[in-house]
Amino acid sequence: MKAASILALVVLASLGLAGCGQPPPATFAPNATKLDPLIPEARAEVATVLNENFGNPNQLVAWQKFSIDYGKGDEDLPKTDPRHDDGWRLKEGRNLYMTHCVHCHGVAGDGNGPTARFLNPLPRDYRQGIFKFKSTLRASKPSRADLKHTLEQGIPGTYMPSFVLLGEEKLLLIVDYVRWLSIRGNMEIRMAEELAALFATEQDVTQKLAEDETHKLKRADAVEEIKKSIKEEFPAVVEDIASTLAEAWTSAEETESAVVPKVKRTPPTKESIENGKKLFLSQVKGKKTECLECHGEAGRGDGGNTEKFWEVPNSKPKRFYEVAGLHDDWGHPQKPRDLTRGIYRGGRRPIDIFRRVHEGIPGTQMAGFANVLGHEEIWDVVNYVLSLPFDGQQSAYPTEIEQGKDEDTHKVAASRE
Repeated sequence: MKAASILALVVLASLGLAGCGQPPPATFAPNATKLDPLIPEARAEVATVLNENFGNPNQLVAWQKFSIDYGKGDEDLPKTDPRHDDGWRLKEGRNLYMTHCVHCHGVAGDGNGPTARFLNPLPRDYRQGIFKFKSTLRASKPSRADLKHTLEQGIPGTYMPSFVLLGEEKLLLIVDYVRWLSIRGNMEIRMAEELAALFATEQDVTQKLAEDETHKLKRADAVEEIKKSIKEEFPAVVEDIASTLAEAWTSAEETESAVVPKVKRTPPTKESIENGKKLFLSQVKGKKTECLECHGEAGRGDGGNTEKFWEVPNSKPKRFYEVAGLHDDWGHPQKPRDLTRGIYRGGRRPIDIFRRVHEGIPGTQMAGFANVLGHEEIWDVVNYVLSLPFDGQQSAYPTEIEQGKDEDTHKVAASRE
């Protein structure tokens, strides 16, 4: 397994604190949650694959298997020009990320930068490959345009600001670096999970020794057997994981992955708002949405689900969160949106709300209702939700229909980067 090229450049010294001397070299922190249960030999296998195919923050590796524009060098440019060498876009994206993003999202994109612990909500951990706010189907990755849109707009109600003043070129450099970080982190997680499936955990070794009735089996013998299994099976596993990830990110750019309404937005009339309210409250026969279970009857984010103690997914033995209320896929408490405030983290355009209702929000317990509601009904819910800050009397953005400003609703795919 060979990556196409290695890209070397010292990380900006600005990562250190002024007056504190030379900072330590930046490193990609390992995913302790996934790796610690493995035996050291298995952890070493993961580290080897990551180093060979992604490198480290100072010596990046461009794995050509993935649809990332790493930047083809131009030999006609001066050697001092960053664009002279192959991989210049990845390096420039890294530099911009280190300047503008690392203090919150961390060097490895794990959401554990030096300021992260002071923030609520916590910064996104890219390693799981889950992005909440996007224009694609729930199971799909975000498109480049989605990530660029988030950088341009920021995330209202959080500490994620807008970086629109950086300009389109720099934003796209950051987008590809974030995608690269997410792929790297997701590879690490998936490899650790597959090694656990190959019985390469400390618990597996301990159990194997305990089951040896002869008491002749030594730890070294058990580990050697696991190492043999890894040597035979792991290379194909790594290739399969990489191929799956590459396809997932490639398909996110395809038209079929985009959530595009089949009908234009219904005018936000009193009738539409009232129908949306009934759907929101599950008062329409055969249209059980259960929106009020989380968002509450008045949409204030105080539904009954906020008082339940939820089971931790896939916990063995079964256990429950210590804090009542909803939690996201990162295990963090999650309060449903108070829709009366008019602050929507995924965007306040009608098309943004449509997508949240249609597909839900990945990484959260917010489900999508594409199998319950038709597109016209979803627009009614959108109109109702956008009316809540106005006591249900009128809906936000009522003029966009009259002025023909809803074009992005039907031309999303055409605007992809």
